[in-house]
Amino acid sequence: MSMCVSHYPEEDRLDLTIEENLDLTLTRQILEACRIVDRGLITCVIDCTRITRVFDSGLALLILLSEKLRAFGVRLVVIGEIPGLSVSTLQVSGVRHVSTAVASRHRYVGSGRLFR
Repeated sequence: MSMCVSHYPEEDRLDLTIEENLDLTLTRQILEACRIVDRGLITCVIDCTRITRVFDSGLALLILLSEKLRAFGVRLVVIGEIPGLSVSTLQVSGVRHVSTAVASRHRYVGSGRLFR
């Protein structure tokens, strides 16, 4: 039930790695990540490869972050599957423009999820 936040201002990138449950316990960390978002940020990468379970509260936090990123025109890249969630569920929930992407040594090509 933790999240690692790494901000790389020189690359205009914010990386979030979520471990175990995506739930309400991440509220403080998600809100701190939202404070970093500004016009200078280009990309936010969320690594979901270590998530084991997703709760409604976690989905709500993801939507909150997505809305903040969209307001500033930041591209959201999600790496890995989000357990129990399909692309259509995310779209219905308000996370739009879903496509696929995969991580390859800090490059995101081809196939994970790309949100904008």
